[in-house]
Amino acid sequence: MKKSLALILAVVMVLCLALTGCGAGSTAMTVCVGPYPDTIDPALNSAVDGATYVIHAFAGLAGYEQAEDGSLKIVADCAKELPEAVATDDGKVSYTFELKDDLKWSDGSELTAADFVWAWNRAVSPDTAADYGYMFDVIDGYAEAAEGKGELNVTASEDGKSLTVVLNNDVPYFYELLAFPTYMPVKKDVVEGKEDWATKAETYIGNGPYTVTEFTQSQLVMEKNKNYHNADAIKTEKIVFPFNEDDASLYANFKNGAYMFIDSVPNDQIKTIEKDHPDEYKVMGQLGTYYVCFNMNDPALADFTEEEKVSIRKALGLMLERNYICEEIGMAGQQPANSFVPIGLTDADGKTEFVATNGTERDGKGYFSVAEEDFSANCEEAIELLTAVADSSGKFTVDGTTLTGFPTLTYITNEGTAHEQLATYMQGEYAKYGITLKIEVQEWNTFLDTRKSGDYSIARNGWLSDYNDPISFLDMWITESGNNDCQFGKDAHAEYAGYSYDGKDGLTWAESYDKIITTVKASTDPEERFELMHKAEDIIMSTGAISPIYYYTDQYMCSTKIDGFFASPLGYKYFMYATIAE
Repeated sequence: MKKSLALILAVVMVLCLALTGCGAGSTAMTVCVGPYPDTIDPALNSAVDGATYVIHAFAGLAGYEQAEDGSLKIVADCAKELPEAVATDDGKVSYTFELKDDLKWSDGSELTAADFVWAWNRAVSPDTAADYGYMFDVIDGYAEAAEGKGELNVTASEDGKSLTVVLNNDVPYFYELLAFPTYMPVKKDVVEGKEDWATKAETYIGNGPYTVTEFTQSQLVMEKNKNYHNADAIKTEKIVFPFNEDDASLYANFKNGAYMFIDSVPNDQIKTIEKDHPDEYKVMGQLGTYYVCFNMNDPALADFTEEEKVSIRKALGLMLERNYICEEIGMAGQQPANSFVPIGLTDADGKTEFVATNGTERDGKGYFSVAEEDFSANCEEAIELLTAVADSSGKFTVDGTTLTGFPTLTYITNEGTAHEQLATYMQGEYAKYGITLKIEVQEWNTFLDTRKSGDYSIARNGWLSDYNDPISFLDMWITESGNNDCQFGKDAHAEYAGYSYDGKDGLTWAESYDKIITTVKASTDPEERFELMHKAEDIIMSTGAISPIYYYTDQYMCSTKIDGFFASPLGYKYFMYATIAE
């Protein structure tokens, strides 16, 4: 029913969009980057599709620009330039940003440095409960602000023309943070006390290249913001973002010309798409990992000890043949993953990849083997782990390779051919051992909420780097992070004291993992930072709660009529400087 309805709607949308003239020679383009977003509030969004909407409607102190060679670089956006750090007398560093002249909101009102100050403190405030609030922890005063007992050490000049930020210590990725959606300003008088401000076009006031003129359940429409400081560079007058997550519908709309861009394709048609659309189908590198995550407080495993749960989670991860998944399900050049931090991120020397020295032995072999010839051995190890749990717990039995009485688990995923195919594959693999896995496919927003609340056993997950530093994959797992979907350090797991750090054993998650991340962010020694980040990855992988599947590639289809579009390795799509060929 759902698929059929989606296809009917697709036909209707094709006819409607054809009448609006959004094709070649038009000043509007129709591009689909995902389903109806969970939120497009810059402080609350944590999804890649939502970030794409945000960066078209808002602008930060810094932003991304494509160089002539196709690479991306950080450039000043609302700031006149990106200043150097200045050491302070108390050992901290400060940055002072001069804002560009005559900055305005999309409604024509003045934008000042005070707007950045208010927006950043709002993102950190416990009242906001932003998933990415922890990204401000590099700024002095964060700890107090996060508890609602103070504010960030960020000040605006009296004339509103400059902004001074004090960091606890300099970090190599600070400019990249400034280009991140959570660091973008929001207008106090349209946001404060209005939880629904980011759901309506009339109150979605931004300062970026476009302004929202329509926001419904079916689409988001943006038109050029004449008050944007770089408005002359914006050539396409209108962008229509239809909401759609059905792969078949997306492809049908692309082939019929209704969509000029789609951010997902049906996996079962990839070979045909590669043949029929060689100039439009793109597979790009991404700094990301597709993984399966386990709930540390899963009620289905409540009767097992924490050590037994670790063995169960590790065993279930070892039973998955990642080469098969990449070749038969992913089919877009993905590489099997045996670590959470992906390929593409560098180590302390800025040259060697972080993965080259990962794993507990620092030999770059990861945390388990993904070699095809080792899969049988992985499965044998999985059975050994489960047999030990059966013996110690008495909750189920293992006869050869068959489990009897093992708890039924539920796997949640959102819609998408590749996601659903992986779920079916997992279900079949586990069934070989007598393990029952139920599959629950959820609508996108429901799926995100279910995962964040920890109301699941096993879930599909994926993470793309927020900036070019491994800490982007590691600080998300601190106890209070809004992106801590595994529920590390929360509820029952908060009491478990089985971790080690700094020569001490018997530590809780807060006493070990959280402390490591805090130390990383306070360190100015690259060697120390990166060794601690490797230790942090050791800890999360030791839990078995994160089971990496493959390192991401970015698949999309883009019409050859679009010129000037680019995508970042972070997954964001940039249409603001694109034009449509006549």
